Amino acid sequence: MNFIFKVLKTIFIQPFIWYGSLSWPKKILVGFLTVFTGCLLIASLPVLLFYSVSTGMFGHMPDDNELMAIKNYQASEVYSADSVLLGRYFVQNRSDATYKEVSHYVFDAIIATEDARFYEHTGVDTRSLLRVLFKSILLRQQAGGGSTITQQLAKNLFGRKQYGWLTMPVNKIREAIIANQLEKLYSKNEIILLYVNTVSFGEDTYGIKTATQRFFNIAPSALAPEQAAVLAGMLKSPTNYNPRTRPANAFTRRNVVLEQMEKYKYLSVAESAQLQKKPLVLNYKRMDNSEGLAPYFRERLKTDLLELLSTRKKPDGSAYDLYTDGLKIYTTIHSRLQQYAEEAAVEHLKRIQPLLTRQLARTKFFDSNKKLLAAEMKKTNRYKALEAQGLSSKEIMTQVQKKDSLRINTLWGEQVKYLSPMDSLQQVLSSLQTGMLVVNPHTGAIMAWVGGANFKQVQYDHILSQRQVGSVFKPIVYAEGLVSGMKPCDFISNKQITYTQYEDWKPENSGEKENDQYSMAGALANSINTISVQICMQAGIKQVISLARTLGIQSDLPAKPSIALGVADISLLELTGAYTAFANNGVKSGLQSITSVLNASGEKIYQSKNVYKKCLSPEQAHTLTNMLCNVVDKGTAYELRDVYGFRGQIAGKTGTTQDNKDGWFMGYTNGFLAGVWVGADNPAIHFTSMAQGRGASTAMPIWAGFYKRVQKDPALKYLVTKDFPFENDIACEMYKEDTFMQKIFQRKHKKNNSTGLEDTPKERTKKKKDRKRHLP
Repeated sequence: MNFIFKVLKTIFIQPFIWYGSLSWPKKILVGFLTVFTGCLLIASLPVLLFYSVSTGMFGHMPDDNELMAIKNYQASEVYSADSVLLGRYFVQNRSDATYKEVSHYVFDAIIATEDARFYEHTGVDTRSLLRVLFKSILLRQQAGGGSTITQQLAKNLFGRKQYGWLTMPVNKIREAIIANQLEKLYSKNEIILLYVNTVSFGEDTYGIKTATQRFFNIAPSALAPEQAAVLAGMLKSPTNYNPRTRPANAFTRRNVVLEQMEKYKYLSVAESAQLQKKPLVLNYKRMDNSEGLAPYFRERLKTDLLELLSTRKKPDGSAYDLYTDGLKIYTTIHSRLQQYAEEAAVEHLKRIQPLLTRQLARTKFFDSNKKLLAAEMKKTNRYKALEAQGLSSKEIMTQVQKKDSLRINTLWGEQVKYLSPMDSLQQVLSSLQTGMLVVNPHTGAIMAWVGGANFKQVQYDHILSQRQVGSVFKPIVYAEGLVSGMKPCDFISNKQITYTQYEDWKPENSGEKENDQYSMAGALANSINTISVQICMQAGIKQVISLARTLGIQSDLPAKPSIALGVADISLLELTGAYTAFANNGVKSGLQSITSVLNASGEKIYQSKNVYKKCLSPEQAHTLTNMLCNVVDKGTAYELRDVYGFRGQIAGKTGTTQDNKDGWFMGYTNGFLAGVWVGADNPAIHFTSMAQGRGASTAMPIWAGFYKRVQKDPALKYLVTKDFPFENDIACEMYKEDTFMQKIFQRKHKKNNSTGLEDTPKERTKKKKDRKRHLP
């Protein structure tokens, strides 16, 4: 303790005792020297600070090589086949523009507002910098401002760090040094272009190109002076001057910018006055994962791109990064076809959703299925979060019954409702979903992809989900029937058959009388279950499965007669790919979504190639297409003619699964092929009425809505008006009654002891020939 006292005394008391012992002349001299030394130290502080920053004592300083290799994180852009920007993948939502791609009004507005002496200084406004240093160091005030455009660019590129009360002066000096380096390495045009490509406009929007698209939905080269003034005005405070959320502030700030442009002679007095009278008009278009065209497609595309890029390397050997390397991805999606598909889906779901909602309320479905609702609640993130907090199941269920104002997404847009989380879940479960896939059957190009009714509500992609397919599987059965030698005009008895090898399974028809006869074409047109199973058994279950595999269906397929009725769960993606063979002369077109990928330098790093596989002969494919045309002309899809009034050639097939859990329609013209599925995510929720729940009522109207829109588009109507390049030569009747003698003597029910897995007659003949060939 005595030691510490002695040290303090030596430091703080002894100097004063010594000073007091001096004579007056010496006191004056020592005082002068002390003041002088103090002033010298204070004056040298900025120099010492400058030296410390420049030598890297406060962190790394970029050298000329680093500054010449400036590279921003650039978003990768996804384009449609007709060159429309669909979306971006990014860490920072930024796409760089070239100097020629930016309107000169942008540069004029920014210079007039942010740095009027931009073309005169060499990166630093000395007076402003000294003012900031004086206030920060001596007055300990936070003094912002004073930065030139080049200094702001340095800040945008390298960011700022915290150094306590030295934060502002250190960062300002650092930016001044970097700005001076930038001015030596780049021209003024290059500097201001770098600036407009890096600056933030708020809303996770970086750079003039992205901001222009967001707020005005145009290219930056097309910006008018008043629009450029809006964007330039945002730079002072992107939140306070956001034209979408604070239009009054943005309007006032825009006019301040216009006045500055007038002051510095970028606009005449008359021009400025006229522009200031204009209202603030936006064409706001937010482009993120859940907004814009084809959100489900872009989410799926991301997976494909990450896989593709893992096999592509940059010249330096490093991997491409989808989120930062500014790739240009060109896809097969057609923007207007995508828009028509989305509109058709939402339009029809808005029509039938109220019917299902009323049915569920009338039957008190959720009151009698509380276990289902509770099981679904346990899958939600809300339940899992409450469980992680240590709440019991009973406590969680009590919590999720409490009502509050909730923001929910619906077919009719975002709505605020007074609901409990359980009520909200009930609404989601009650929602009908859809999947629609439109392709060019001749090339495999995917032209439209609608994975659901509302991406904001449900992100699950129903094009990829496996659902029971019902009668839309029958064309595969009939195709194998044609391969095995059957003819479309072969008549087959409609009698009921019991399949003894399959637990006496007995297929029935939906609302159709049994007995009498249908031609093969008539049985497909009217979706006759009993005959479809007979064809499957005659052609061979193994052979039907084999053809399905050849057509690209990879899902599990049961080796049972019921496969003919579509009991398998198959995705819409698989099924649509299979149908391309029917529409393309028997040749399956491999589905593709990407045409090419370019790197930021414009070099092509991927180019797609069409993939084809022969599955049927052209004659077999043409015959099957003609049979599917009869489905539309004379069968279960007749409403396309009688209700919608379509006159062009259409081949199609409806499908409805047990209890109307799934509605399907697959249809094609010579120009496009489209598949549609409709149902609830939980199959327990479905229409009870066949009239409302059949595929012709749920899925086919979406297909029809798409067709109608394409038909009205002058540039695209060829997709629906182009006829098939072959005649429909199926001239037989679809149905005929049994003769009097047949009605008397035929058995009402028949038993079939076959498994359908034995060799077909054709295979038995082939095996006999092979055995004879190998006899000694």
